[in-house]
Amino acid sequence: MENADSARPGHEPLSEDELRHRLLEYQAILDNASLGITFTRNRTFLHCNERFSEMFGWPSNELIGQPTYILYPSEQAFADLGRIAIPVLSSGQRLDTELLMRKRDGSLFWCRMLANAIDPGDHGKGTIFITEDITNRKAADQALRQSLLEQQAILDNALIGIGFLKGRVILRCNARLEQLFGYQHGELQNVSARVLFPSDQEYELGSRGYASLARHGPHSGEIVLSKKDGTRFWCHLSGNLVDRGNPTKGSVWLAEDITERKGAKEALLRARDELERRVHERTAELATANARLKVEIQVRRLAEEQVRHLANHDALTGLPNRRLLEDRLEQAIVRAKRTRAQGAVLFIDLDHFKVINDSLGHRSGDLLLQAVAERLRGHLREIDTVARVGGDEFVLVLPDMHEETAATEAAQRVLTSLAEPYLIDGHLLQVTPSIGISLYPKDGSEVEILISRADSAMYHAKQMGRKNYQLFAVEPP
Repeated sequence: MENADSARPGHEPLSEDELRHRLLEYQAILDNASLGITFTRNRTFLHCNERFSEMFGWPSNELIGQPTYILYPSEQAFADLGRIAIPVLSSGQRLDTELLMRKRDGSLFWCRMLANAIDPGDHGKGTIFITEDITNRKAADQALRQSLLEQQAILDNALIGIGFLKGRVILRCNARLEQLFGYQHGELQNVSARVLFPSDQEYELGSRGYASLARHGPHSGEIVLSKKDGTRFWCHLSGNLVDRGNPTKGSVWLAEDITERKGAKEALLRARDELERRVHERTAELATANARLKVEIQVRRLAEEQVRHLANHDALTGLPNRRLLEDRLEQAIVRAKRTRAQGAVLFIDLDHFKVINDSLGHRSGDLLLQAVAERLRGHLREIDTVARVGGDEFVLVLPDMHEETAATEAAQRVLTSLAEPYLIDGHLLQVTPSIGISLYPKDGSEVEILISRADSAMYHAKQMGRKNYQLFAVEPP
């Protein structure tokens, strides 16, 4: 028996003891390797190290002489690998693949397998396989993918635009950012942020925000940006570096359209400036003039507060209007998606209100609506919302419900309360409600759908004789 050293000039052949010692050294190396190693010939195990036996749950050396297919989940899996492996190994390349393998007890695990043919031209000389148990790594990869999906869902449901940039190139953004700038899904991916600016000059000015991130940390400010169709709008931008120690890792930016808010603010500032100018001009006037100016200032402040209030509230009842209702319902839906809670929308219409309004006059009708609004307020939790959305129509938003019966119980309380008599301008009046109920997420997950289906259920309640509540059904019984 000769080893490789005996074939080289200047080396004497190894003795039998030396050969035996050398074999023991090789075996020790194999048995202490952290990876499984096996040698096969004609699809039969001829040798494997301890790690390989442990990995597949076989006692030491019991795999020797066994057919290799016993480690595969099925004959089909064994045949599938053969179709892949034979062309690769025959070409002298290394096979590197990941697949499910079977242990002696029948359990499956993920395995990374590397293989090399001893002689690509002669399969009969056998193949060396190196194996690694990658089950934990696969599980970690799956958990990471799930986490990424969940984070993407959060981004896609955010009410503000969010973008991840590197080198002032938009690598990723959520749907809200695309909508904000008028782009279709995917159009902003891997696009320069230049498309968001009205001109090259303004794009260069925007670079100051990036410089501020590196020097001072988070940056925020108001800037005029441009939509895809060229429309300009005021945008509030706030950004931060992913890693201040390494700015090349990119930055995250939040964008919000503040055009309306900016216009309202500027209008208020102009009004304030005008009043302050008038105050300054009249400082030299008599004390009575100064008193009048103080009254005007107070009126202005009250007017500003009233404007802010009226933008989101019903002038007659003081309840939130439809605009504020939709905003709060949207927030409730986002929170419910995150917490997997349920919610309900109650659409309330007063039965025969027009008769009262026509017979007693609009003043009595308005007083009755105010009284109804006050009773509805009495049924609210802190997180609930009641809004007036039409002449005698009201909507209740009930978030964070643990079960559907909470909605019907709430509807019954409202039904009982509103049906109690009202003393209006010396008249004892009675009005009953018809109530429609839609449930989140059972009946929908969008604001307009939930309101529309509650409205539909309310009309069904009227068809059922009024003074009752009905849950939304696709085909009402």
